[in-house]
Amino acid sequence: MNLEEGQLGFIKYTGELVKDGYMDARKSAQALLGIDEAVRFFVFQQAPGLRSSDFEFPVKVKKGSWEIVVGGILLAYGVKAAQKMADNDFANVGMKDILKKALSAIQWVIKIGKHLGDLTIKKFENVSFAENNNLIGLRNSQGEYLYVPKNFLELYVSANPTLLRRLSEVVEEERSLSVGVYENNVLVEETITLRHRKIFTQEDDQEEGQLYPELEHGQSVVLEGEVTRGNEMSNTIGIGYQGHILTGIPESGSIVRFKPSLFLKCKIHGWVTREDDKGRLDARRPRIIFSRIEPLEKDHENPSLFN
Repeated sequence: MNLEEGQLGFIKYTGELVKDGYMDARKSAQALLGIDEAVRFFVFQQAPGLRSSDFEFPVKVKKGSWEIVVGGILLAYGVKAAQKMADNDFANVGMKDILKKALSAIQWVIKIGKHLGDLTIKKFENVSFAENNNLIGLRNSQGEYLYVPKNFLELYVSANPTLLRRLSEVVEEERSLSVGVYENNVLVEETITLRHRKIFTQEDDQEEGQLYPELEHGQSVVLEGEVTRGNEMSNTIGIGYQGHILTGIPESGSIVRFKPSLFLKCKIHGWVTREDDKGRLDARRPRIIFSRIEPLEKDHENPSLFN
């Protein structure tokens, strides 16, 4: 891909549905709003003084795919005041660098989301460190580590899990989303496909019908799965079961007593609830009210805290 003068990166959709460069007007508008929302959020995280400025950042739509090219020149009313505030926040770093870092932050949200499978995870267990603690390794439920620069991890933690919802809702089977950034004239790209869309939209699976219909409301069960997470604030755990993550709720007390089971394969003893947020017994995804967790392997990492 040829690098245009002043180009920092791009956000684009590719696939059969956009091969001629066209996309439904409403989806195009939604994508543009999503780009604006995500970029501005990470700009403001870096330079809070810009929040009170009416600034714009330049974009250009290219043909061949539905692509927004992000430039490095600020075009806006009040640009001098905005630039001054940005300089006060960032010393010798200009708006070009701030915009570029905003695009990179979006990429890291995508990388971390795909790695963890859940953007609501903001506290991490069994982290690893590298390069004088400047890289932090995040462990997923498969025991794999992703090393994230400390400053980008801080930006990820500050972001709402739904920050990329508008952008991701446009993703379909034949329309994927890519975010590219040029680093020393070399393209670094990260992609969201339909397989990962629900991580960023916070939507449930799109298939019709109930998930695991054999798990009926009120049924006593013993499920074999991995305890993938724990959240003390919501007092819930994640149960990796046959390719999906089910929510587990203790029958009584706090989940803290179950922390030795984190990341282990276990038998979860409890019963099924299909009650949804409105009290109806037709929730698509079952939840497990559990009374006991029986580890099937040793505590190989000794996790110290739940999320």
